[in-house]
Amino acid sequence: MPSNADAAEAFRAIADLLDVLGERFKPEAYRRAARSIDALTEELAAVAARNELRSIPGVGDAIEEKLRELLATGRIAYLERLRQEVPPGVAELLRLPGLGPKTARRFWTELGVEGPGELRAALGAGRLEGLKGFGPKKIAQLRATLDSAEGSPPTRRPIEEAYPIAARIVRALREGAGADRVEIAGSFRRGRETVGDLDVLVTSRDPERAFDVFSALSEVREVRMRGGTKETAILAGGLQVDVRVVDPESFGAALQYFTGSKEHNVEVRTLAREAGLRVNEYGVYRGEARVAGATEEEVYAALGLAWIPPELREGRGEVAAARAGPLPPLVTADDVRGDLHVHLNAADGPAAVDRLLEDARRRGLAYVGLVTEGVDAAGEPFRLPEAMVARAVRGSTAPCRILRLAELDAAAPAPARSAVDRLLLRPSDRAPAPPALPAPPPGVRPPVAVVHLGAGGTDGTTKARAWISRAT
Repeated sequence: MPSNADAAEAFRAIADLLDVLGERFKPEAYRRAARSIDALTEELAAVAARNELRSIPGVGDAIEEKLRELLATGRIAYLERLRQEVPPGVAELLRLPGLGPKTARRFWTELGVEGPGELRAALGAGRLEGLKGFGPKKIAQLRATLDSAEGSPPTRRPIEEAYPIAARIVRALREGAGADRVEIAGSFRRGRETVGDLDVLVTSRDPERAFDVFSALSEVREVRMRGGTKETAILAGGLQVDVRVVDPESFGAALQYFTGSKEHNVEVRTLAREAGLRVNEYGVYRGEARVAGATEEEVYAALGLAWIPPELREGRGEVAAARAGPLPPLVTADDVRGDLHVHLNAADGPAAVDRLLEDARRRGLAYVGLVTEGVDAAGEPFRLPEAMVARAVRGSTAPCRILRLAELDAAAPAPARSAVDRLLLRPSDRAPAPPALPAPPPGVRPPVAVVHLGAGGTDGTTKARAWISRAT
């Protein structure tokens, strides 16, 4: 039976192939369905058995039909047909880190490039020089990507892809293996934008049971290694997961050690040596006597440090700050008052606006910014259907208000100020310079924000600052 991960991976593949083929709205619909499936807390088969697939956000008639086909046959004919329409080499380009489907489409349609080898040849012949959006820096990055990848799958992935996988692993180990403590360490715990693998730390009186429960997860494709206290497996999609069973008296030290970062841990070990101590994943030692290790707090306290939040552990002065006293609390989800950049799929209709409002009110948000017009990622004019905009206007009441947003690049016509509440600037390949903004009413400064930084024409810090300067 196909797993949730199989279904989400299939829908992401459909979205990428549709992007390569130039479809405008369908890709996001499939990506939204994939995100919802990733976030499920039960197997798709159970949801389908209750005839409740349509209750999953983003699942309409067409996607429900494909889910039932996948669950019944293990395949999706639509995905197989799309794969026939896209040259295999172009699909291989999608596996290169940092090269998305829209860029792969440009290489294919504008340069006739149909694979990594042809891309390397095009780079060698200078065919990308002068191509819009590909300056010397981006061309150098492409060369480096090809040199390091050599056909291998990406070694890092966005953290949002890892969240649902990590949650399922933690839940399975806590509920099925009777684990006392389960924590995800590494760059995932530090909240980095991408993760290379997942490091899972567990305290359990029965390590074999913990490994058996983990190995039985539907996402696990291959168990690479199993020892007395560690198991390594590869999940669907290539993500590596290391599960380590740790003694309770060493759990804090192991969590600190495997959370990292490398730079942070070097500073911690240096400080320990200066104090006549030794720190490793088993504890803090003075000579052969362990003086701390059960919790992170006691590990840091043994070194004369306040506890340091994982998100700060990057070797950027946090150790020195923790020597001076407790660090200020970080922003949490409870502090967020609103979301100022939300896209909805036009095909989902007014009901999508209702779901947006329901979710925002559940989260206690005071406002949500909905992009109602402007340009899409391809620079094409975009506007939500009037029925969706009207639903947003009617639904904009206390305690959560909907703000109408226009997302512009330098080539996009500015909307009438009366039609939107905020302006968003979207850097793009066709708009390397920030646009001139529409004149505000007398005495009113237009609220403006910059979104999608790092896209298109904002590779350089100077260019990014130009866009931010325009907004402020």
